[in-house]
Amino acid sequence: MSQFLFEASLFGVIFLILKKIWSPSVKYWMGQIVIAINIFACLLYMYGIYGGMMTLGLGSSKILLHAIVAIIIHTLFTIQSSNEHE
Repeated sequence: MSQFLFEASLFGVIFLILKKIWSPSVKYWMGQIVIAINIFACLLYMYGIYGGMMTLGLGSSKILLHAIVAIIIHTLFTIQSSNEHE
């Protein structure tokens, strides 16, 4: 229960900080960081498969999930930036 309260309060603090400093540049960099984390996760799962620490079925499904998330976020940012330039 204490772990949940800690995580919930940390999430609340992060939310309030981002609400105060949110701007287009912060939004851009947060999106790029999320994309980079998902690509890094794909690389880690590939390493896990290669090292034999993870089965091919489990690792490839997780790689697919993280790759799809990175592609969706990149696509949303591309669409939004093209709409702003019009």
